[in-house]
Amino acid sequence: MTRALRCLPLLALLLLGACQSLPWSEDARAQARERQQFERLLGAGELEAAGVTLGHLRARDAAQVEHYQRLLADAWLQRSQQALERGDLNAATTALARARALMPKAPALTNGLGGALQPTPPADVGGEIAE
Repeated sequence: MTRALRCLPLLALLLLGACQSLPWSEDARAQARERQQFERLLGAGELEAAGVTLGHLRARDAAQVEHYQRLLADAWLQRSQQALERGDLNAATTALARARALMPKAPALTNGLGGALQPTPPADVGGEIAE
């Protein structure tokens, strides 16, 4: 019998063992359900409900929370931009505030669109023109 044929049963056992996985704990299953629900809500544009689910994820899966916070903040920022394009300043400001609450140090939330929502000083109608 050749050496390759003698090693075949051992190789088969190793492959079979590698394919086996440990059963998921109830907590791991709950984390997976919360992640799936968050992604479904985010994809459907239900950002308020996704924020509630993010709270559940924060309690269960602290390691991934920043990633999900960033996704939700990006979605709020997009909603703010869309509201601004429609001319709905109140909705744009509210959505931007929610994005900033999730990621207060993100440059995209402190520059750019934030400046577009700041009130501009009124033009000096009766002032003199400087030469």
